[in-house]
Amino acid sequence: MPKMRMYKFWNEAGDEKEKEEMSLKKAVRSVQGDYKDKFISVEDTTKKGKQISQSVKIPMGRKIRQAIITEAKRLAAKAKRL
Repeated sequence: MPKMRMYKFWNEAGDEKEKEEMSLKKAVRSVQGDYKDKFISVEDTTKKGKQISQSVKIPMGRKIRQAIITEAKRLAAKAKRL
């Protein structure tokens, strides 16, 4: 059975949140609505006990990314017409 891990998120402004999830992707998806930044930092511990700290680009998730890409294409086409 998968083990729940504790993830600690923060941004440049100093807002911090802790979330317990099975994977990094699930944890990021659950807190990405709380941050308005493009990048957030996350820290967790591996199975072997090593501390990992990294930056994650948000929003994360296929549907969200596709919506952003299509919106950017639509705005580019609109700007080209004008």
